[in-house]
Amino acid sequence: MTDSALAAPPALGRRRAWWAVAGMVAVLLLLGGAVALLVTAVAAAPSPGPLRDAMRDHALLHLEALPAGLPADLPEAQFEGRERLLLQSLPSPDAAGWQPASLPALKQTPLGDSVARGSLSVWWYRVQVVVPALSVDSAGARTPMVLYVPRVSGGAVLLAQYGGEVGGETVSAAPHWQLRWDGSAGWREQWNRPVWVDLGAQVPGTRLTLALGVVRAPDRSHRLSRLYVGPRELLTRRLELRLLLQQAAPQVASLTFLALGLVAFVYWLGRRGNRPYLLFALTSVAWTLRNLHYYVQFPASDTGLEWFWWMSNASLSWVMVLMYMFAIRFDRRRHRGLERALVAFVVIATLLAMPGSPLQAVSQIHLVNAVVALGVGLTMGWLAWHDGGRDFRLITLALWVTNVFGLHDLLLVSGAITPESVYLLPFAMLLMFLAFLHAAQHRYSMAMDQVAQANTMLEQQLATREAELRTNHEKLRAVEREQALLLERQRLMRDMHDGLGSTLMSSLVLVEQGRLEAPAVALLLRECVDDLRLVIDSLEPIGHDLITLLALLRHRLGRRLEAAGLQLAWEVDDLPPLNWLYPPDALQILRAVQEVLTNVLKHAGAQHIRIATLQLGDRVEVLIEDDGCGFDTEEAPQGRGLRHLAQRAARLGGEVRIDSAPGRGTRVRLHLPLQRNLAA
Repeated sequence: MTDSALAAPPALGRRRAWWAVAGMVAVLLLLGGAVALLVTAVAAAPSPGPLRDAMRDHALLHLEALPAGLPADLPEAQFEGRERLLLQSLPSPDAAGWQPASLPALKQTPLGDSVARGSLSVWWYRVQVVVPALSVDSAGARTPMVLYVPRVSGGAVLLAQYGGEVGGETVSAAPHWQLRWDGSAGWREQWNRPVWVDLGAQVPGTRLTLALGVVRAPDRSHRLSRLYVGPRELLTRRLELRLLLQQAAPQVASLTFLALGLVAFVYWLGRRGNRPYLLFALTSVAWTLRNLHYYVQFPASDTGLEWFWWMSNASLSWVMVLMYMFAIRFDRRRHRGLERALVAFVVIATLLAMPGSPLQAVSQIHLVNAVVALGVGLTMGWLAWHDGGRDFRLITLALWVTNVFGLHDLLLVSGAITPESVYLLPFAMLLMFLAFLHAAQHRYSMAMDQVAQANTMLEQQLATREAELRTNHEKLRAVEREQALLLERQRLMRDMHDGLGSTLMSSLVLVEQGRLEAPAVALLLRECVDDLRLVIDSLEPIGHDLITLLALLRHRLGRRLEAAGLQLAWEVDDLPPLNWLYPPDALQILRAVQEVLTNVLKHAGAQHIRIATLQLGDRVEVLIEDDGCGFDTEEAPQGRGLRHLAQRAARLGGEVRIDSAPGRGTRVRLHLPLQRNLAA
């Protein structure tokens, strides 16, 4: 059976792919839902024992319409009679007008047309609780009591107490409602701040009657979580956990995200081609703008508040689009059309969300974002499943979890789920933070692996090239040795031909012609032997030392000078090495000095001869001085001896100077350079 027969049909393959994508979406939805339920359960579920008794999941509701014509900013306005106005129509606990209400109240709307005609309304929730005996303070057997409400959104919060002790004083025999706490000044920030009112130390067994009021306009809605009235020591830990989840954790996550974004931006400045780092940095800035409501106090004016929320909601759209563009960059394929569509969407959504525009409502803006997120998420899920890289799949997974958390927050804003839940989108950004760290670490690891592989390959190539160079070097050295030997043979042949060969040839001619006697032949043969010795001495390893070279010549000619009756004064000083002193140049120096000494032996009739060396700056000098008869340098004929001497000095890069006078001896100075350009 062939492979084609085993392959699934195209339609079946597509169905399997769709089922795979649907399965991945389902898993992500379950994962996000599980995290949401876990956070909500930790934040909202009461603990067993006394705390369960402190939770009030029911209350009596009374709706009070305030008179028309009051200041529009009544929750923040301070005027005489404010407390009396708010409490004047609040009925006593046992009076009619209270209706049963279940908590949490997901979304409360006005009750009746009469309420809608008022400018403002107050929704009063009355609860009663018996003070338990849990602790004893310095005043006696008393229990510190508090009121704790995890979330109240949509209006200003008030708390009234009926009878009992208010402010440490017992109310008169005719009990009435007293305003215990007024949160009107911070009603704009109340959406994410728990209500915490200290009720003071209460006598165990006392019945506390409290009324929680929500002041708002009739065209708005409010949401109220369960009420917790109980001992302070039981509710403090729950308050701390709520503050951690609702305020501290989002702030820390946002600042951490911003810090990492700054690091990514600095990295992008060094490598402008890495666009994902720039997109991540812009995402962190947009997310910081989105989370400003966790840090700053809201504007006091309604206009400023509208523009502030426009900036916050528009920033959320930018965060969503930038995250998608950032994730797409990790795919090997380019999606320019999708990127252009996302940019067009975020610009249009930003303009339509401005105050007075059709999409001003928060729920509408988030609904549009959710629809776009769902479409782009499905597209990216398909791309990630079909030939998507590891980093792209991981970031797509994190984006899907982010979408699930965003859906949860949309339901929380719209009042579809309990207000005791916690906004999860800030925690989703931590997932993006971790996904980016993993992607960056993975890319860094891949880069390091590539560098290691490149280094290994370079080391192998270098070792191969070193072996090749070593082989070529050995071959080159062998060739150089052969060439050096060849050149040395040629030089020796040339020197012997020009010196020894020429002397022997001329002597042979004279002997054949019968023009030389035996003593003359012996003299010529001695000169030939001396020249041969000079050639041999020039080959000695002297280490560029001129003194050693001259010492060899002294050893060769010492007996001959003594036989001629000459006393030699050897006055040589140490000289630095001559870098150019090789056998060819050494032979020239030996021949020049020998020629001077031969002239002294033949023509000077001297008794003493002095050889000295010294350094003169960048030159060295070889001095040969005798006390012979001397000669007139101006009238002396320029024979071959003097001419050869000058040529040899010039060939060595130096010069020769001859000082002589009749009856005053002769002084020959041979100047040689200390350093010489060998390439020249």
